[in-house]
Amino acid sequence: MRETARPGAGSIEATTEAELEVRVIEFVNALRGRGVSVSTAESIDAMGAMAAVGLEDPETFKAALKAATIKRQRDVPVFDELFPLYFYGLGSSGDADILEQDLQARLEEAMLSFGQGRDLNPMLELVLMGRGGEWESFIRMAAGEVGMSQLATRMQVGMYTRRIFEAFDWEQMEEQLGELLELLRGEGWTEEELARLEEAFRANRDALRKQVRRYVEREQARNAERVPSAERMERLMGRPLAGLDEYELQQMRKAVDVLARKLRNRINLRERRMKRGKVDIKATLRRNMQHGGVPFELRLKRKRMEKAELMVLCDISSSVARVSQFMLQFVYTIQDCLAKVRSFVFVDDLGEVTDFFRDEDILKGVRRALTEAGIAYNARSDFGEVFRLFCERHLQDVGYRTYILVIGDARNNYNDPGLRYLESIRDRAKGIIWLNPETRPFWDTGDSVMGEYLPYCKEARVCRTLKDLEDAIGSLLL
Repeated sequence: MRETARPGAGSIEATTEAELEVRVIEFVNALRGRGVSVSTAESIDAMGAMAAVGLEDPETFKAALKAATIKRQRDVPVFDELFPLYFYGLGSSGDADILEQDLQARLEEAMLSFGQGRDLNPMLELVLMGRGGEWESFIRMAAGEVGMSQLATRMQVGMYTRRIFEAFDWEQMEEQLGELLELLRGEGWTEEELARLEEAFRANRDALRKQVRRYVEREQARNAERVPSAERMERLMGRPLAGLDEYELQQMRKAVDVLARKLRNRINLRERRMKRGKVDIKATLRRNMQHGGVPFELRLKRKRMEKAELMVLCDISSSVARVSQFMLQFVYTIQDCLAKVRSFVFVDDLGEVTDFFRDEDILKGVRRALTEAGIAYNARSDFGEVFRLFCERHLQDVGYRTYILVIGDARNNYNDPGLRYLESIRDRAKGIIWLNPETRPFWDTGDSVMGEYLPYCKEARVCRTLKDLEDAIGSLLL
């Protein structure tokens, strides 16, 4: 008889009120780490919602917490993704082998007498009975013994799964199972019944291993959602984007979002100050001559600010794709600070990916841009051809407020660099900003033609790290 359960389904973890409050705080911090704005007042509302609805109905609890913390439709997918990591238990394993009811009752009675005078492994009965819903508390205790503070990447999941699983002392359980079977045989249990117990033990040992892995995977996912500390953020800011491992990539995506939002706030603050204006000393003195020069009436000087238009051309070949990926995320997080944003990706062909960002999910748009642009991703870079195609298809859309932002290493595989096309783009645009992920000593080495492109660029920068990316966008918009 197999116990079935949907993956991800389950009830809210049974825990103390204090532990649940800590879990809510961790959940709110995870939402903030993913860019969801949750104020202190809303955190308090979440606590109130938790107390008001209780845990009896998981869906009601989830709905109440969502109402307290989520204000924008765009944040709902993030909430739905994180909620199971913080509030759903593992549930019972879908592979648990549960003994027949009559056999269970007889085994429970036999275990009472078998356990007397023995240091019985507490997991033995739970494994034999297939009580998967009760395994998690033991998994948690075993996880505490092995220590999981260093669990960071998915590459460590197998190692921690093995450590936790082995912490249950299977050698002792095997020995005690043998003694139990001998006892039951002496009490008149049939060989078929004893074989059934052995079968259930083997099946549930495998089911428990799977449940341990689910636990470790969930804890790893929760760790990955934590907001990086200030010290770690600073280290990540200086790490070359091309050399990040999987865990650092997850942290970097959150860091990009945080930095982009900070930059957007700075831009919005500057716009508000410019609208408010600053004192025009000359006009104020002229206006107040009748008051003997005492400035009773102030005259303000306001500067009109035009939002820039941005066309982003991202090389997505080799290691350059990493920089392009984070640039697209950065740009679309601050897109409300720009008049218009259009994005293109290229290798030896050019594909527009602006429409991929029409939805609210920026990361989904980035993934689609890097995989579904309708170009040959395994081709060899040809910047000259890309500039020709841009002039042919999109030059008429470039205006005096348009910045052209090119992300690429300028390694042209000895093809025509297309300087006349780049010149045409420069003549129409407000400026060409080139971000190169290679350091300057490598410019103009091998098949690099960066030196030929420099005269047409308003600015050219090395862009290998998140810090470089932030500085480049900041100088463009501030």
